[in-house]
Amino acid sequence: MPSFQIIRGIPFLNADYFSREKIEGTMDYLPRDGDIIIASYPKTGTTWLQYIALQIISKGQLFPSFSDAISKVAPFMGISGPEDINNLSGVRIYKHHYRYDMVKKNSKSKVLYIYRDPKDVVISLYHFQQELFDQKVDLHEFFTDFLNGNVGYGRYFEHALSFLAHRNDDNILLISYEKLYANPKEGILRIAKFLGEEYYRNLKEDESLLHKIVEYTSFDYMKTNLTLELPHQTSKLASSENSKNIINFFRKGVVGDGKDSLSSDQLRRLREVATEIMKGSDVLQYWFKE
Repeated sequence: MPSFQIIRGIPFLNADYFSREKIEGTMDYLPRDGDIIIASYPKTGTTWLQYIALQIISKGQLFPSFSDAISKVAPFMGISGPEDINNLSGVRIYKHHYRYDMVKKNSKSKVLYIYRDPKDVVISLYHFQQELFDQKVDLHEFFTDFLNGNVGYGRYFEHALSFLAHRNDDNILLISYEKLYANPKEGILRIAKFLGEEYYRNLKEDESLLHKIVEYTSFDYMKTNLTLELPHQTSKLASSENSKNIINFFRKGVVGDGKDSLSSDQLRRLREVATEIMKGSDVLQYWFKE
């Protein structure tokens, strides 16, 4: 099982490429006017949203490798420090998994936050952790850790709620994974309009460009063309000597896998905890509809 370092009350993987200095440095980083920030909890559609944004602002030209995206094109805050963000030119895009209250704000930046049904999040994380650490993980134990927040970036429900509470902020766009999955064309147009009228107009006036972006950001295309290679692998990250640097990042990307994979008792417990923490949130009716 992975070990964690606690930074400002939140667990982070204890790995060389997640240094306290870079994590705290990016938490304290003040966005510039016009910055585009991809915010999310792990395995909720972060990479998907990142490539949609890159495709939109570049008129379908930007499709960097996974490693280039993380470090050079759209830095992953926490792995990349503030200096990597400062090295960006033009329209700056970067991403993080921090809660809303853990980062500095600039009302003239634009924040895209994607959220996903927790049933699918926990199962996606469960499989990803096994791939990441190259070892079998007990689903019951992992599910319990997920419910208790003993996973990287803490408990999902507080994370989602921290952004959902700001749904009416002018510079924040909330994106449902399920709605984007059901109608990617409509979702991409909505994102483009939020990022700027110019981007929206480009897609409305060029149907072939919109079609290309839908295709290039489809799950099958991204799975075929993107491979995640970890920057460093250390004994702190995984106990197995067979741990690998090449990670199969994309598994299914579907909606409903969690409901089919969890037991009725786990589904009940998930609903109870979510309802207790997020009481009154309208997303509950979509996540737990009968």
